[in-house]
Amino acid sequence: MMKGGFNNIVRQAQQMQSKIGKVQEEMADKKIEASTGGGVVTAVVTGDQKLVEIKISPDVVDPNDVEVLEEMILGAVNQAMKLAGDMMNEEVEKITGGMSIPGLF
Repeated sequence: MMKGGFNNIVRQAQQMQSKIGKVQEEMADKKIEASTGGGVVTAVVTGDQKLVEIKISPDVVDPNDVEVLEEMILGAVNQAMKLAGDMMNEEVEKITGGMSIPGLF
């Protein structure tokens, strides 16, 4: 491989990394909601997978059955995190063309 070809590859990788960085910044402003129990528990996360809000319907708060509430909270948070991760992966794939570049993302 010629030196110019390698420099071109490095430059393209740097451009991809820059674009991915911009996508990550944009994703931090997006909010994703997921709920369980028919909307009884809702988790809101950002596109960069930070939990920012939990909504719980007062109807499900039963001190004698905390386990069900805990399971619904975990389910809503995990689903919201998965949706946020999927959204991030889709955006990154648009940049990389589905190519996996170790250390880039």
